[in-house]
Amino acid sequence: CLASVLIGSQTQPGRQAVKLITEEEAGVRTGATIMVNGSKVTKGGAAFANSEMAFAGGKWDTFRMLTHPGTSIIPSALVAAESIGASGKDYIASVAAAYEVMERLAADVIPSMMARGFHPSPVFGIFGAAIAAAKILRLDEEQMNSVIALCASLASGNLEGARSGGRALREGAAVRNAMLAVALAQQGHPGGET
Repeated sequence: CLASVLIGSQTQPGRQAVKLITEEEAGVRTGATIMVNGSKVTKGGAAFANSEMAFAGGKWDTFRMLTHPGTSIIPSALVAAESIGASGKDYIASVAAAYEVMERLAADVIPSMMARGFHPSPVFGIFGAAIAAAKILRLDEEQMNSVIALCASLASGNLEGARSGGRALREGAAVRNAMLAVALAQQGHPGGET
């Protein structure tokens, strides 16, 4: 993932993501760092730009060929770890938990998701990204439940944009939404029990 970010930072989509976030979020004093570039932006903005660069670099891990967990999980885990100065041990534990949750959710429905017009990687990447950040930030059980419920409301990733000449919003959007879900849950926003 880190090599992919380095490669992606030199691509047009990677540079475009960094430009968007740095222009939109200029002047942020606390937040997180955009990798390679070094700009300080909001946590969601850094997660978005870092994920977009990871995806643009093309060096993805895959699960059943249709999810790329590292492009979602690693950027959100790095942002969360930076925000509280987490230990390496906590970082690794959160990344492992996030991979476990994301791929267990996706395992049985990956092929049918594609047939229904949705790309599984961003649909399930939001959950992996959110679990990684929430675990590092030590959210309690109620907050974690809200994070998962909020992610269900925010998940998406359809295939139509790319089919009709556009460029799909993928992992970057999922990761930014995951950071929103975590922030909402931290503030006590209930996501619902079911």
